[in-house]
Amino acid sequence: MRNLPLFLFALLTCVSCRTVSKSPTADPDPLPAILAAQGPALDSILQKPEVYEVQVIYTKIDRDRRQRPHFTSYFWNVDSTRYFYPASMVKMPLALLALEQINHLRNGQYPGLSKELPYRLDSVRVWQQPYDLDPEAPGGRPSIAHDIRKIFLVSDNLAYNHLFEFLGREHINTTLQKKGYTRTGIVHRFNTPARDNRFSSPITFLGPDFLLHQPERFDTNTWENPQHHLVKGRGYIDNRDSLVSEPFDFSTRNWFALTDMERMLRAVIFPESVPEQNRFDLTEADYHFLWHYMGIFPRECDYPVYDSTRFWDGYSKFFLWGDTRDQQSGSIRVFNKIGEAYGYLTDVAYIADIENQVEFILAATIHCNSDGIYNDDQYDYRSVGYPFLARLGRAVLEYEYRRTRRVVPDLTRFRKAINVSR
Repeated sequence: MRNLPLFLFALLTCVSCRTVSKSPTADPDPLPAILAAQGPALDSILQKPEVYEVQVIYTKIDRDRRQRPHFTSYFWNVDSTRYFYPASMVKMPLALLALEQINHLRNGQYPGLSKELPYRLDSVRVWQQPYDLDPEAPGGRPSIAHDIRKIFLVSDNLAYNHLFEFLGREHINTTLQKKGYTRTGIVHRFNTPARDNRFSSPITFLGPDFLLHQPERFDTNTWENPQHHLVKGRGYIDNRDSLVSEPFDFSTRNWFALTDMERMLRAVIFPESVPEQNRFDLTEADYHFLWHYMGIFPRECDYPVYDSTRFWDGYSKFFLWGDTRDQQSGSIRVFNKIGEAYGYLTDVAYIADIENQVEFILAATIHCNSDGIYNDDQYDYRSVGYPFLARLGRAVLEYEYRRTRRVVPDLTRFRKAINVSR
């Protein structure tokens, strides 16, 4: 076993890692040893926190005799006030809010509404586009359920934009604030520079015995990013494909702290174990739907049908498999959401080895932009980011295999939620 340089080990144990425990008799923080065991594979990255901006949250799960989970979280260099671009991680809260909104509408005036019901987006402005056909969806019509499938399986940008239209910017952010996710702001769509994000397109659901029509909505709020380090790098490519030799300003971009991400994932995987304020108003069927599409591989999906050569098993699973295109056995399942843009890679996951009855939560982000130029598609994902997150996931999994549990976790509900035949 190789050790980190002495000064880095001191940094790990004294400054950057801190333990949050529910028990005064909890084990010592294992993160320093987990990271140290990786030697040079992680040394060169961890020694440059200002360059790679690595943040890690490892949450250990211990079950009591009634199978209730108890969490102990360990932190490496985590700062919820320091900005990193969350990229597609913001799709997770929109998926949860969309399911919740469907439930609220169904429990109100529209009892026939469901996440599988087709919808139509209308256009009342020149930069809005009508949308009512999706050849990949069941029946060829878009639905909230189909958008959510694509979000978790392949991180589809258009699916995210559709949920942004359904929910509207004001509802998204006021609801997340009320739920206690105060380090989160979702203020723009993806790949639509000409769109005014304050407006949401009209959307219509046509049920067997009702018509639900939401007119265009306008968000009067000004949402300001409260985090720091919003200006980064030394240049960027603008909308005219020209290099601008000045730092890139992220102040108008989405934000989502890693601490909020990890807490939100807990609210999805273990809703009964988080404070009621942090939960989403979802049904048991909603949770199984989410667990299924968060945990399967693209090749296991019926709608859409994905080409495994283009969407391999590790395509949206950076932990454990981000550095390989090999097909996995499926005995280990990663229930997660990833983000990848502007040189930032992020993964937040509940990882369960169902055969060996091992489980934990891992969240991490890394910055992979050595040249300091943004929007040029020249990032260090393959050489730095994917290998780092894959090794990190494997290192924590190996530690989990070795540690002793007083109670073996019952992972039946997650095995049933996967429920794939191929």
